[in-house]
Amino acid sequence: MKKFLIESSLFSVAIIASVYFVFLQADGKSDPFYSRTTTPKQSSLILGSSKAAQGLLPEVLKPYLQKNIYNFSFTVAHSPFGPAYLSAIEKKLEPQAKDGVFVITVDPWSISSDGIDPNDESQFGESRSFMATTPSFSAKPNVSYLLNSFSDNYIKILLNFSLMEVHSDGWLEVFPPMDSSAVKNRIASNIVEQELKLKNYRFSETRFEYLKRTIETLKSHGKVYLIKLPVDYRIAEIEAKLVPDFDAKIEELAKTASVPYLNLMNSDTKFTFTDGIHLYKDSAKEVSAEVGRWISKQ
Repeated sequence: MKKFLIESSLFSVAIIASVYFVFLQADGKSDPFYSRTTTPKQSSLILGSSKAAQGLLPEVLKPYLQKNIYNFSFTVAHSPFGPAYLSAIEKKLEPQAKDGVFVITVDPWSISSDGIDPNDESQFGESRSFMATTPSFSAKPNVSYLLNSFSDNYIKILLNFSLMEVHSDGWLEVFPPMDSSAVKNRIASNIVEQELKLKNYRFSETRFEYLKRTIETLKSHGKVYLIKLPVDYRIAEIEAKLVPDFDAKIEELAKTASVPYLNLMNSDTKFTFTDGIHLYKDSAKEVSAEVGRWISKQ
């Protein structure tokens, strides 16, 4: 019996050690989110959905800001403004930060919600995701995330092959085919998908209040800037249907909160998108430089 217990214990230790070894190999190619839960707490942050995750490059912003900034953006499903995202931001934020820079990107989807009541926090989908359940966003390896929120097979961690990569500064680089036919098809698909989403999504006063609360929280740690990133004009038309007075709401919020607001949909520059929603990396660099120049002049 004693021998059996010893052998069982050794076997269990071997399994745990093997799993832990795999966890140590997880990185920015493992999935689109994991590595953002492993980097140290930060004093400056880029915040928003996947538009910001792919569209704003910290390395391009750095010379204009004269400091490091980390891209802590996820997706419209995981990081719309609400209690889960604000909690994650507070976990990622260096508590002693006082001279940080916080670039908050906004769009109609990030202040809207589906469900019977768009103002009911209990119906917010991200509250059941890792954004709300992960106890730390600066643990490496982040065992809690890998055990509870990693959605793929662990073998993918060892294969280390992906069509995307989250860089050490949080920027998400994707590698889609960019021939005209592929881009056209992705844009067409997103137009259909977003038109369908319009049937269920409505403006959420609760999310808008959490945007205000996020701004006020970050103002005590540094300077806050609001940005509306560009999208394809056909996507912009759909977003305008979701929250028709979006620009007026954000302009009034910026005025009340005393934070600058840059609406890049008014830019005359022609940008390239991978799918109508997300900036291709070359255009992302251009937009990042434009944002950097604008911030440096404020």
